[in-house]
Amino acid sequence: MARAGRGIGAFMWNRYAGIVGHIEVGEDILPIVPEWAARQNAGRVLVVADENTHVAAGRRVCALLSAAGVEYDAYIFAEPPTADEAAAARRRAACGPEHGLILGVGSGTINDLCKFTGFHAGRPCAIVGTAPSMDGYAAEGAAMTLGGMKLTPQTQCPSAIFCDISILKNAPMEMIAAGLGDMLGKISSLTDWRLSHLLTGEPMPGDVVNMMSEAVRRCAESADGAAKREPDAVRNITEGLILSGLAMSIYGDSRPASGAEHHLAHYWEMRALAENKASALHGLKVGTATLYALKIWKSLPKRPLPPKKEDRAAVLERVKREYGAAARDLLPVPNPNLSFDSIMEKWPDILKTADSAQSPDYVAALLKTVGAPLTAEDAGVNAKLLRDSVLLARERKKTYTVLQLLGDLGLLESFGEALAARNPACVSEETVK
Repeated sequence: MARAGRGIGAFMWNRYAGIVGHIEVGEDILPIVPEWAARQNAGRVLVVADENTHVAAGRRVCALLSAAGVEYDAYIFAEPPTADEAAAARRRAACGPEHGLILGVGSGTINDLCKFTGFHAGRPCAIVGTAPSMDGYAAEGAAMTLGGMKLTPQTQCPSAIFCDISILKNAPMEMIAAGLGDMLGKISSLTDWRLSHLLTGEPMPGDVVNMMSEAVRRCAESADGAAKREPDAVRNITEGLILSGLAMSIYGDSRPASGAEHHLAHYWEMRALAENKASALHGLKVGTATLYALKIWKSLPKRPLPPKKEDRAAVLERVKREYGAAARDLLPVPNPNLSFDSIMEKWPDILKTADSAQSPDYVAALLKTVGAPLTAEDAGVNAKLLRDSVLLARERKKTYTVLQLLGDLGLLESFGEALAARNPACVSEETVK
């Protein structure tokens, strides 16, 4: 298992050996990879990377495997792949019966493709991280684009994770910023989880909550250091991202790490894909969406009026139009709608939950430190898309968030219009009127 160091150390990672058997985070730890691979007695190893991650770490991993006498084949994507059916099919074709272990070298997409392919091919996988850019390293799910929809199908946790901070600290700064943005998104998701626990009784295990809260705190305190590529700061973000994936695996759902901010970001990604447009890194969009989610939280009315009955038929027609083929799977799952009276019974507690959330000003200052986008426009999201996402993002995954709350209160339209009209930098807590 991982050796103790200035970060979390082996004593912490050992707690999660039943989820991910081996986790190694530290500087200059790549020589441990072939040692671990040799102990697996898995036959030939299939190393998967793209041209960028092969330069960052793949070449050295292959050289170390060769020097240790571990047989391997390398599959190198000529261009950075997308985690979709086509890339997964190419990967499955490259994985032969002689390959007993898939070893990814990369971050988000490579990690997701290896988990997805390994799950469907019945092979264990491991990952050598190259950037602290996302929280999927230790998660059972893989963020895939399937049928034009951003989904998180159940796959498998990796058997091992190796994150060499001497490599990760040199990742492109936008990838470090994406990792920080993804972690700061937990401020919003934890607040949404508390809301659901309050209103629906959704379980909220204290150990998982504490695990996530501490990881977010350490990452927030590391923003300045991350901007300077300081090893300890990059390590804190990396370990936070791994802990986030472990929390999702423990809970059995993405709830500990995903709320309204992820629903908004995934909607933006889905529309960019449908329109064949370039899209910012996922974590960057999550960071930006977190600012909007927190602005909504800080703008809840002191006492809402009873809503008009929602024209659900019109909403469903819009879902069919905007989500396309993916609407077939979304529409049969009902939203967890709550009555106005049941919400009003808990309204004082809801406002306390809103008060306890960090302000958008606080999160914006941290994101600014690493040069992350602070407005929807900066993240490539125009006013119409921002408004549409506030209205429709809750349909993607039917978990209770502040977006579901707005829907139950009949406030989605007014909040969507207000945010889109102002296209704010989200550094003000002025109440949406």
